[in-house]
Amino acid sequence: MCDIVDNLISYISSNIKDFVNICFWIFTGIIAYLTYKNAKKTLFNPIRSEMVKYQMKTLSDFIDKNTSKGYSMDTLIDYSNLLKLNYEVDYLFHILKNEGNDGNHTFDELDSSRLRFCEENLGGLFEIRIKNEEVDLEPVYGDFDTTKQYIQTTHIKEKEAIFSQLNLQRIYLTKRFINFYDDLRNLQTNPFVPNEIKSNVTALISNIYANIGELHKLLDFHISRQTDTNYREIYSQFAKTKIDHKRDLENFRNSITTYFRVNKS
Repeated sequence: MCDIVDNLISYISSNIKDFVNICFWIFTGIIAYLTYKNAKKTLFNPIRSEMVKYQMKTLSDFIDKNTSKGYSMDTLIDYSNLLKLNYEVDYLFHILKNEGNDGNHTFDELDSSRLRFCEENLGGLFEIRIKNEEVDLEPVYGDFDTTKQYIQTTHIKEKEAIFSQLNLQRIYLTKRFINFYDDLRNLQTNPFVPNEIKSNVTALISNIYANIGELHKLLDFHISRQTDTNYREIYSQFAKTKIDHKRDLENFRNSITTYFRVNKS
């Protein structure tokens, strides 16, 4: 070890100029590398900052619109009105189809109230199909009059024949449900929303689909058999089996808090 040190000192003493040049280039290389790293950060920081701002605005807009007013998740999804809407729309469309058009049916006060409710609330439907032996929900948007015409089209008649094993081939959707569902789908498909947050949105949508499936089973049973049970009693049955979304909402909020390090200094 001593010999190596002695030889190094001897070399430096004999080649001062070369040693200084070597040190100079090493030092210059280090400075150049550090400058590059700093420049790289400076170059991409504005882009990163703008992306984070966009992410925060997108998520804060969703929260402000949907959860800041203290609404429960069930209220946002509008389960109770979904159930009522399907009962009333099925009844009205059955009457109008059999009567031929609105003018051939005399609406009493109750029927007129049902019609107003459906016209004010109907925003579309889920077409129910069977794909790979699994139930598939395909959204179709439209108001009461548009939907009434839609279900009479040749395309839908053909679809009904193909899936004749399904007694109830669609679930009618309220405007409130559609607004919330669209907001969730926008988060799920937005390329700038972090995957950590998207995964919780996807889990929420999956649980909504599962609950819609439970609603469909109950509606299929009661509507196809024309039971005397009213939709309030059916909702009580649904409440016992549906997935509670409290944990979905908690997980969603926690994922946002964790991603943006809200509680970290």
